[in-house]
Amino acid sequence: MPHTTSRAPDPRPARTKAAIFAAARDLTGQDGEVTVNALAKRAGISRAAFYSHFGGLDDLMGAMLGQMFDVQEARAVELAADGRSTQDMVQAAAATMVAYVVRHHAFLRGALDWKFSHHTYLILVETLSDLHVVALERIGDEVPAHLDIERTARFFAGGTLDLLIQWLVATEQDAREGREPDEQGLTEDLLRLMPSWYTGLRPEDPIPDDLVMDELFAEGPLPEA
Repeated sequence: MPHTTSRAPDPRPARTKAAIFAAARDLTGQDGEVTVNALAKRAGISRAAFYSHFGGLDDLMGAMLGQMFDVQEARAVELAADGRSTQDMVQAAAATMVAYVVRHHAFLRGALDWKFSHHTYLILVETLSDLHVVALERIGDEVPAHLDIERTARFFAGGTLDLLIQWLVATEQDAREGREPDEQGLTEDLLRLMPSWYTGLRPEDPIPDDLVMDELFAEGPLPEA
């Protein structure tokens, strides 16, 4: 019988992606203009190599922000394993998103100036809406009967993203001057703006301070491959 051995995966695509991600972080952090040409030059690759991985800046930004949703999912899995309620998961998802934004303030604020299309924002809204649909369906009869679940989910998603974007802009100077952002305050703003039947929080309830698991962010600021 002929002996066959499995070949190890080619590491070059992962290295190229990592170089592109690093170039995007560097250019954004230095207030440099982020274009495909600039990214390719900084990453030490050709434009063709860039386009072999990403269709453009829209695709690149989507890939870099994908980790935020991955972290949210990991936290939800933990809570589900502990038998926690859907409202607990909603609270944790909001806090985890805020934690991600706070930890990557410089990159995300700079990325608002990238020359990508509105399509990226719409993809983010769609992805976040899908997560809200899952939560709303799990809540079931607690959702007011007059509300359409998909429209409600899109409203929550769009409002959340706009709140975070405005916060990034408003706190830009504080971040440049090294002042610590108010992560708990932003989490509270986000959760208080959503209805109590969804978050499980009454107006008089304090916001739990154990919603975020720091180890979920231990792998680094942004995906490396």
